[in-house]
Amino acid sequence: MAKRRKKQYSIGNTSRGKLGLGRRSMFVSQEKQAQHQAARRLKIWSRVVGVILTLGLAGLAAFFVWYGLVPYFVNELRPPAQSGESSQVSQAELPDYDEMGLPEYGNDVNLFVINQTSPATAEYAPASLAQVENIQVDARIVDALRQMVSAAKDDNLPLIFSEGYVSYEEQGRRFQEQVQAMIDEESLTAVMAKTKARAVTPMAGESDFQTGLCLRLAADKETFSLSKTYTWLKTNMGKYGFVFRYPEDKLDYTGVEPDPTVLRYVGGKNASAMQQRSMCLEEYIDNLDEH
Repeated sequence: MAKRRKKQYSIGNTSRGKLGLGRRSMFVSQEKQAQHQAARRLKIWSRVVGVILTLGLAGLAAFFVWYGLVPYFVNELRPPAQSGESSQVSQAELPDYDEMGLPEYGNDVNLFVINQTSPATAEYAPASLAQVENIQVDARIVDALRQMVSAAKDDNLPLIFSEGYVSYEEQGRRFQEQVQAMIDEESLTAVMAKTKARAVTPMAGESDFQTGLCLRLAADKETFSLSKTYTWLKTNMGKYGFVFRYPEDKLDYTGVEPDPTVLRYVGGKNASAMQQRSMCLEEYIDNLDEH
């Protein structure tokens, strides 16, 4: 029998071929794996961004509904206010303004007065107080006061105040101190001291400072009427709605001794009329009541 020839295999070639295929196979597999991971990361980030955008849009929609549509429908469904209620709100919130841009209030505000014949209770206080420099006043006169202070400053006459709103309790304390001082210094009886003190420091409930419409200048009341500031105020303060609260020769009307350092807001029109007629506040109010 003829012997079959054995196929000869080259170990070296076979090993080299297999090794080469193995390396190529391994290289391709790692590349595809990297691409797959990159694609997977991109897909995850796309989902995250999509979720964030969705939540953002949902938040904007909720904001629009809550602050836009809800108030609109609430306002539409609200029953109309009665005419009397509407007029009261408009007068309180939307006052008229003069040529200087200052609010104009009615005489229920401008001419509201607290004195011996029109006392106030301990419960009374202005509806709203505001701080101006170092004092408190009724918030409604803040604009007028600041404009007057600014105008005086432009003329090199700074207005410095030492007193604004005074509560019922504080006024009572001041009155008692004044009474005691007169008893100690002038040897007066308690009854005589109270009567005399009342013309200098009103009793609790009788001080116009409780209105928040009065303010006192930091000056000597004995010499202030001789100053440039006093002259400037006499000429200019009426434009801003202010007058002297306790002018000379008006003790019979005011019940308080003259004090040129005390100013009072009465509104521009009333201030002009009072200056033209040389009237104090009580005198002016009595004159209006007679007409």
